Amino acid sequence: MNTSVAARHPGTLAPSVPADRIVIVDDEPIIVDALTGVLRQAGFDDVVGLTDSRDALDLIAEIDADLVILDLMMPHVDGYQVLAALRAREVTRGYLPILVTTADTSPEARALALALEATEVLVKPVGPRYLARLARDLLDLRHGAHPALASGV
Repeated sequence: MNTSVAARHPGTLAPSVPADRIVIVDDEPIIVDALTGVLRQAGFDDVVGLTDSRDALDLIAEIDADLVILDLMMPHVDGYQVLAALRAREVTRGYLPILVTTADTSPEARALALALEATEVLVKPVGPRYLARLARDLLDLRHGAHPALASGV
């Protein structure tokens, strides 16, 4: 039986419900749970957490994610590889913001993630209010509703 990635990772809304779809990819379940909780508390209902980065590309494409929150240091497929693959293949429509989170404080890690076209790089731990605000701003950018776009900046 061929089960979809979304079915194996419940928490997504039905495709007909207009909601921002956020995918969190981190190999640490406690981080996935914490970030999911922060985002749901901030009003984001369609948040899917994933601890196996090997499923990331398929899940992001399958649910047509609006925002990806991606750890860098993971087994099997690291965040750099996921980031590069997301930017190399068209798995979503339009601009896909990718927020990288990492415990690596080195300038090299940040530079490489940005070179691979991460939208932003944050060092863990990430403050909950800042994460929620940044997620909203990035989703506004995705949908063309960010104030900077409206003002022509």
